Amino acid sequence: MADDFLSRFLGNAARARILRAFVLNQSEVFTAPLAAKRAGVSPATAAKEIRSLEQLGVIKKAKFSIQVGKAKRAVTGRQNEHAWAFDPDFKHAPALVKFVHEVSPVQYKNILGALKGAGRLAAIILSGSFMGDPTRPADLIVAADALNEGRLESAVKALEPAFGREIRYAVFSTPEFRYRLTIEDRLLRDTLDYPHLVLLDKMRLL
Repeated sequence: MADDFLSRFLGNAARARILRAFVLNQSEVFTAPLAAKRAGVSPATAAKEIRSLEQLGVIKKAKFSIQVGKAKRAVTGRQNEHAWAFDPDFKHAPALVKFVHEVSPVQYKNILGALKGAGRLAAIILSGSFMGDPTRPADLIVAADALNEGRLESAVKALEPAFGREIRYAVFSTPEFRYRLTIEDRLLRDTLDYPHLVLLDKMRLL
């Protein structure tokens, strides 16, 4: 994104994106290719920046976890690829996390512009990670008609590298969205009862 202070501050857009991916996804483990995909950089560039961040102590080697029933456990044995995760024990971790969150570029006009080609937009709500609360059920809720789901998915995927994380979204037709508001649908209540931002409300649904 054009106004990305972290990129300008570090003097390195790729490092800013890789750092943001690890900081904003602290529970996730990344291989270099996975980090490259999430950050929108080449695998070679991701590998280079991962080495730098590991040397600084920001990230550390990690093992993938798998779900076994209700429990999660780390994979034992040899992994085919090296993997890393954010190191919460890094001495500057709290300050770094706070800084990255505060300067991450939530450029609302860019989000609106990216979604416009997906259909006739009626409402857009930002929640979850955009508000600093990943426990919410969705980061983005869209109400639209004549929706092209392929275009919407492509638009959301194109936004993800700048934000350093997967954007969880829900989409409804305008009539369905209005109905869900009427019955106090759980997903909408769990969004609207907590910090959120109404980015668009063309039909005064909210």
